[in-house]
Amino acid sequence: MWIAHFAQGLVAKPFVPRVPLALLTFAGALPDAVFFLLQFLGIETFNFDQSIAGHAGCFPYTNDYPFSHSLAGMVVSGVILAVLYKTFASVPASPKDMAVIVAVSASHFLLEWPSHRQDIKITPHDSTALGASLFDHPMTTFLVENAIFFAGLWVYTSFTPASSKAGTNANPNLLKMLSAFMVLQQAHFCFGAAPTSETRWVHAPLFLFEILASCWMLGWMDGQTNSLGINGVDGRAPEALKKLK
Repeated sequence: MWIAHFAQGLVAKPFVPRVPLALLTFAGALPDAVFFLLQFLGIETFNFDQSIAGHAGCFPYTNDYPFSHSLAGMVVSGVILAVLYKTFASVPASPKDMAVIVAVSASHFLLEWPSHRQDIKITPHDSTALGASLFDHPMTTFLVENAIFFAGLWVYTSFTPASSKAGTNANPNLLKMLSAFMVLQQAHFCFGAAPTSETRWVHAPLFLFEILASCWMLGWMDGQTNSLGINGVDGRAPEALKKLK
């Protein structure tokens, strides 16, 4: 899946309002980011598959990603991200904050299982690969992903404390702009053609850039994009964040 992976971070935000939304949405997409990085480094691979592209399936690639796209690997990635956040954030990270970051990363697996083509595993060396191949149905994938993303957005806007919605409070049009950007991004994912057959040097960097840019832009909603919890939010001192539970 694609934009649906940002929904986990949106849903998590009301539970950990001190953790920046940019970081939470990145945690939801973290296994994909790790995959594209490992692919660029030649550790994992995905290859353009003309047979998939020929019948208009989403994400027309065959994948070998035992580390980034195993459930165990997703948990490990989440733990690393949580430790990095705790290490570098001036706002103290509670055990709950760290646990939610790990859970958001691990939940990536729950969305990959129905969407992928039997290429995800519980552990890297598991002999059984899972996947229900929703990617073979682009229109269904498009509708399901949008439904999941906008459900997550509804949870964020409905239940996140007002103090953690600085961006949306200051700019009423921000939600519309971000929503349009996400829908267009998902449409390209489901219906757009691969730009080339060069996955390592073209596709992997492009996909990684999309993830980072999307998380950064979604972070505009809580006003913590520039700080990531380190230097305060919209000019507020970190002590203001410490009061959030």
